[in-house]
Amino acid sequence: MTFNPPGFKTFMLIAVGFGLRALSRVLERAGDMAGDTGSRLVNHVSALVVLVAAGACFIWALKMMFFDKPRDTVEPPPAPQPVPQPADIFAERREEDNFDPDAALARYMRGRGAAGATDAPAPRPGGFGRKGL
Repeated sequence: MTFNPPGFKTFMLIAVGFGLRALSRVLERAGDMAGDTGSRLVNHVSALVVLVAAGACFIWALKMMFFDKPRDTVEPPPAPQPVPQPADIFAERREEDNFDPDAALARYMRGRGAAGATDAPAPRPGGFGRKGL
């Protein structure tokens, strides 16, 4: 026998049971106050039927709490999707294991000369970078 904590349906069955029990009392008192024997019988029988229905509600609620299969437990939410990896924009440079700075400078100087800056005065050697460009 396992105990299932009462849910909404169980509480509603218990509440309906108590409501039917109170209605049974009202019908029984009405039967006690009636003067005619026929109306007294109708009120007492209807009070008895309503009282049996209230007992059935209580028994059903107890069955749900103690004799039913355990209710499904709430499953934890699924694991979040893995974070997508950012696009690798430097893949080409990683493939170049050995970087040749002289070749890069030669490519730069070719592009600079093609832009029409060949007649510009040569820069003076400074304190930073390649000397004597």
